[in-house]
Amino acid sequence: MFQMISLVLIYGVMMFIWTFVYLNRSHDKVNQSFLLFLSNILVWMVLNNLDEFSDGTMVTLATKTVYWLSMMYLSITFLLFIYRLLKRKIDWQFYVALGLDTLIIVVRYLYPIDYSEPAFWRLTDPVVAPLMATAFSLPALFAFYLVLRQIITTKDTRLRAQLNYIFYGIGLALIISVISEYVLPTIFHVNEKLYLMHSAVAIFAVAMFISIMRHRLLNLRSDYVYRNLFLNASEGILIVNRTGHIVSINRVGCEILQDEHLDAGDLVSNYIPGYRFDTDYKQLEVEITHGDQTRYLSLTQYPIDERERDTTKLLFLTDLTQAHLRQEREKEQLLEKSNIDQLTGLYNKQYLREKYASRDGEERKTALLFIDVDDFKPINDTYGHMAGDEVLRELAACIKNNVRITNDAVRFGGDEFVIILEDTSADDAFLVAERIRTCANALKFVGGMETFHITLSIGLIEEAAPLNELLEKADRAMYSSKNKGKNKTTLFTDGDSDGAFHMKLSQNETAV
Repeated sequence: MFQMISLVLIYGVMMFIWTFVYLNRSHDKVNQSFLLFLSNILVWMVLNNLDEFSDGTMVTLATKTVYWLSMMYLSITFLLFIYRLLKRKIDWQFYVALGLDTLIIVVRYLYPIDYSEPAFWRLTDPVVAPLMATAFSLPALFAFYLVLRQIITTKDTRLRAQLNYIFYGIGLALIISVISEYVLPTIFHVNEKLYLMHSAVAIFAVAMFISIMRHRLLNLRSDYVYRNLFLNASEGILIVNRTGHIVSINRVGCEILQDEHLDAGDLVSNYIPGYRFDTDYKQLEVEITHGDQTRYLSLTQYPIDERERDTTKLLFLTDLTQAHLRQEREKEQLLEKSNIDQLTGLYNKQYLREKYASRDGEERKTALLFIDVDDFKPINDTYGHMAGDEVLRELAACIKNNVRITNDAVRFGGDEFVIILEDTSADDAFLVAERIRTCANALKFVGGMETFHITLSIGLIEEAAPLNELLEKADRAMYSSKNKGKNKTTLFTDGDSDGAFHMKLSQNETAV
């Protein structure tokens, strides 16, 4: 009766711990390995009570096999948990322990053992029993060694307190196991079956659970805080330890850092270059590159506990990429608007000065047209400024329709327009000027009860010179067109004493 009550209490405690861990499960490696260890314990404890049923059926055989496998792998799952807890990478020593236990399982099927015996190390066989007992114990003893070594070497007071609970739990469990499985049956001939073993394992599990709850091993959290405030947060959240390794990360954090497999144990600096644990960031904007994509993040970091600033910190990530790109687009649009003449839709003088100022001194031939509307002031005076604005808009349309998109067309001021024709010869630039002049001649405007037309005087220069010099010479060529009777295109050429002009033949015109 006492044994039954004890078993019920032990099972109740184990189920409570397992349920708590399961409900707070996450992708955290420590959390997952602890849940695996607890599940292994429960399977072993439950199936052990079915051992006395030996009806010889396949179901019973399968059940006993699962029971035996869960028992053999108890120490392996415990060793895995210790590896995860200590942030130790799975190494050859772990694989040796796993391989040794697996080898014993294979030997077990090659060398049959009486299924009715619940504890294999009680067998009198001189070869198999010691071999199995050794194989079963080695991973647990190695885990015990790793815990003890970490307690001695660590400077983290919280981790040392956690490991002390686990250390004492292991020690007490081992003492009870030795008494239950070796001392009582052999010296006192008392067969408690595995009841004391259950107690030993339960004591150890409770010790680990107390370590987790009391000293806040940040792999288990309350359901509300962890799930609602951490996992489901709208921004990326990382819990980072003093070495810069991730303790835990939520889904949004993985999305922002563009790695769905990002998990506990990974270095933050591998994803955020220049990251420092000892810095408390306050909305620090950083630029990171992932492949050929650039992202912009805001970092905020502060200690979880001000009393232990050097232990763990919360790192909040806000993705500013879309906002940054939208800001850049708005800036470009604003800059474009500031460089666009609102009436004509062409570039303005400011744009021309800013773009070509940096090219002064370059030996690169450039063709430039300087266009002026003939008798524009009388048009404004006679037909009004509305008619004058319409003239400028229609002329701008002529210019747009007759130059390449790569050429810069500028409203220089008032009724003056400048066109930059790069990589264009003087002859080709003259043809462009003539098309614009002909298009402007064909325009028909209405002013009051009258209709009127416009003509253009155009100056052309093709030369490798600074912008101001090109403008000056093209302007002089344009005034030469006006002096020669207007509605003409004049090419400026050096050679004559007064800075000669050469009048290219316009349609229905004669050379001067």
